[in-house]
Amino acid sequence: MSDQPKHIDARGANIGVIGDHATIHHHYSHTTQGIPLQRPPKAEHFKGRDEVLNELLPLLQPGKAVTLCGPGGMGKTALAAQAAWTLAPGKDVPDRFPDGIIFYSFYGKHSVEEAITHIVRSYDEAQQDTSFAAASRLLANKQALLILDGTEEADNLKAVLDLRGTCGVLITSRKRSDAQADRLDLKPLDEQPAAEVFRLYSGVAADDAGVQGICKLLGGWPVALRIAGRYLSTTGESAADYLQWLEQEPFKELAGGQHQEENAALLLRRSVDAVSADARLALGLAGCLAFAPIAREPVAAILDSDERRARAALNELVNYGLLEKREERWQISHALVHTYARSELVLSRERLAWLAIYYIDFCRTQSEAGLTGYACLDKERAHCLRLIESCLASGLWQRVQGLVRAVDIYLERQGWWTEELAALSMRLIAAQQAGDHKDEGECLNDLGYTCEKRGEREQALCWYEQSLLIHQQLGDRKEKGTTLNNMAMIYWQQGKHELALQQYEQSLSIAREISDRTGEGMTLNNIGRLYYDQKDYEQALQYFEQSLPVSLEVGDKIGEGATLNNIATIYRAHGNPAKALEYHEQALAIARELGDRAGEANRCWNFGLTYEDMGELAKAEEYIARAGQIAKDIGHPSLEKYRKGLARVRAARQG
Repeated sequence: MSDQPKHIDARGANIGVIGDHATIHHHYSHTTQGIPLQRPPKAEHFKGRDEVLNELLPLLQPGKAVTLCGPGGMGKTALAAQAAWTLAPGKDVPDRFPDGIIFYSFYGKHSVEEAITHIVRSYDEAQQDTSFAAASRLLANKQALLILDGTEEADNLKAVLDLRGTCGVLITSRKRSDAQADRLDLKPLDEQPAAEVFRLYSGVAADDAGVQGICKLLGGWPVALRIAGRYLSTTGESAADYLQWLEQEPFKELAGGQHQEENAALLLRRSVDAVSADARLALGLAGCLAFAPIAREPVAAILDSDERRARAALNELVNYGLLEKREERWQISHALVHTYARSELVLSRERLAWLAIYYIDFCRTQSEAGLTGYACLDKERAHCLRLIESCLASGLWQRVQGLVRAVDIYLERQGWWTEELAALSMRLIAAQQAGDHKDEGECLNDLGYTCEKRGEREQALCWYEQSLLIHQQLGDRKEKGTTLNNMAMIYWQQGKHELALQQYEQSLSIAREISDRTGEGMTLNNIGRLYYDQKDYEQALQYFEQSLPVSLEVGDKIGEGATLNNIATIYRAHGNPAKALEYHEQALAIARELGDRAGEANRCWNFGLTYEDMGELAKAEEYIARAGQIAKDIGHPSLEKYRKGLARVRAARQG
């Protein structure tokens, strides 16, 4: 019996194609004139592709080649099938291909010789000469449409294309390098058509939270929508229950069989298996980091610092649609590809350590650069946090500690306090696991300081108390003084002024005994704030004036800015707004120079209050509005106070 495809009418069962095919048996037909009309079955539910179909159809012309590109399961074959049926004779479109339509899939059949044999015998089933020369003579003057599906698996696509003569060609491939003159890249379905597809396959009519969650998680990936929908249709399980399992093990829930159309993981594995070892490492790195664009440098870091290898690996992944180039960075093409890479392409412990070393050096360098460096770190913030998680999971304690230290100042100054808490929490675990009690104590103090910034005073005090205990056990007087100072700040905020003063004086004594000039300047400033709160402005000013030269001496810009701001408040309290503005201006400039967003908000607030005192309400509104915007951006606990102040000034401006 011949192994060639059957030429019968395509009335077989619909296979519901929204993705690509593997071992699907397509059904073809001949016209009565012996012209082949081979059309794969239409997708059961063809949604969300009308725009790209309308773009594709005019491109299909005799003598032209068009390529549909995209990762596996993106619906390339479904779109090609829809185009073939739209162009079929008898439709209200020009009959551009009078010599028929020939479809051939390379999935599971890599040999070009088989493809040539299929093309020749599509016109004459009895033809024995199926050589390349015979195919070339046959197609020389024909105007047929050749649909070549899955050409990334073809062993020599060029050989087929060289024989096409005046035929039109529609190629589907995961490899962009297979593309000829015109290429259309298929993207995931938009939110609305994705939900429609899922509901059609699942039979779930309601658009409840479970359905929304499933569609969001699957991100418009057609094959995943189909698999998930069919599962719910056959099992009757609720969308909410299925979503819980899908969130835990997405690829286990999207793997219903050993054929491509039934198994999302298999689709990705076939693409991944087709790329080089370097490309798989690069994809594993992208999975280890956040689902966000990555730079080339970290890829080079795990490839022996070889930029050329990194470039080649990234380009290879782009070629297969697993990554997308975005300016000078690369983005994994789909959230589920990222999930697959994270679970199936795990970096070795050694390469993970190399990656961490690269990021520690990068983050330290950018932090030291100030605002320009912070702009670079903005692009890497999410990656750093995911890398810290990965290192923690792999027991790379020192790498976790190094990464958190490298990004901590940036996170604190730029107001990324939620991320800072997450990072510090992981650093605390690493320090405890490593038996590094000194770092454990410092980390507990930093956790307290971050909670204090967020207005979480009770939690901050809890962290400080644990930190103080460790510093006392280790005999670390410097860190003990710092923690006492921070605890005093909480007591001051709670109105416990006497207890706060005792703590400050103890901290100041330690700083002077061990010649910790930075700690001394900071504590003098804080004691001044305590007296200011008690309206003892003369005493407060004396402490501020002692603090300022110490901060200048040691180059403590944060301390300098805080003290200048506090001196300004003294002049404002004394009814000298002009002098207050001079100091506020210096303090604001320092906050902006350092990228201290919380400090900038506080300075703008004080600027606004001073202008309000002067009756310059327009300027007051400008500065207080700025303070409120920053506070909103960073989750500052003074946001409500700033909003009320802004409302007050605006009301005054309106009379």
